[in-house]
Amino acid sequence: MNSLIEVNGHHMEYRLFGSGERLIVITTAMGGSFEEWVSLSEQLSESYQVLLYHRSGYGESEMNRRSSRTSSHLFECTELLNTLQLNQPIILVGHSYGGLCAQHMAKVFPNRVGGIVLVDSTSHDFSILDDIETPVMDRQYSDEDWRTMCHSYAILSKEELVKVHQPELSLEQQGLSSDARARLKRFYQSPQLYKTMLEEESFWCDDAAIIKQMGTFSSIPLIVIGRDHEAMIQEGINGGVPESEIRLLEETWHELIHQQLSLSNQSELIIAENAGHQIHLQRPDIIIEAIHRIERASRI
Repeated sequence: MNSLIEVNGHHMEYRLFGSGERLIVITTAMGGSFEEWVSLSEQLSESYQVLLYHRSGYGESEMNRRSSRTSSHLFECTELLNTLQLNQPIILVGHSYGGLCAQHMAKVFPNRVGGIVLVDSTSHDFSILDDIETPVMDRQYSDEDWRTMCHSYAILSKEELVKVHQPELSLEQQGLSSDARARLKRFYQSPQLYKTMLEEESFWCDDAAIIKQMGTFSSIPLIVIGRDHEAMIQEGINGGVPESEIRLLEETWHELIHQQLSLSNQSELIIAENAGHQIHLQRPDIIIEAIHRIERASRI
């Protein structure tokens, strides 16, 4: 079950699985709950310890006095590890924005990281995506629409947000256990989540530039997992998006994923066939196999 622990004066929500020699630490996407990773973690727990946690402002983790930057998140993660007395080298698994946090942590604390799996991770060059022309897609749902939604939810009380926001779970999320679905809905009905996401989004361009300037982590084994961009293009076309726009977006994203291979001289690319951004829910088998391969490489 989920637990709370005090870390530097504020409570953090976490869940620890297994008792293996190797420790897997999973960093979730912006707005992502670790509830989506429980099933995958249970499978991994047969061979590893697995740590899931909600960073400050997510779930039951209290907001702390730091700003919501990747640098703050990586120090928070190391403080949690120290508090739990988990001192062994870790295999970092980072999804989306959590992958950007994982890249930062590997560059600041390379001795604590024995391997990295980036799951459709945000690139340190992701601002390139802002420059591509997708007018029809922007009219359907733009970044400004997302910010407006987050702001409107962030200023409400929890009780007010529960009344106005009944989150609709994706098809993959609906496949989770009933308890996980209930916790996931509560997760999306927290005003502090939307306040934290707005902070993360406001800093991430600057954070990405800082992370890029820090160079590589060349000695750490790395597997980069990317979504199936051809499948995503077809899905967009089926949904009425102009092929020129969705193809430009997905091919640019794919290029950014491929560029992440240069972060390490021990890197490998895997494309998750028939999966979109939620690879951990759609193709968990690929992530599990990647972790096994990273573990073997880190031992060598």
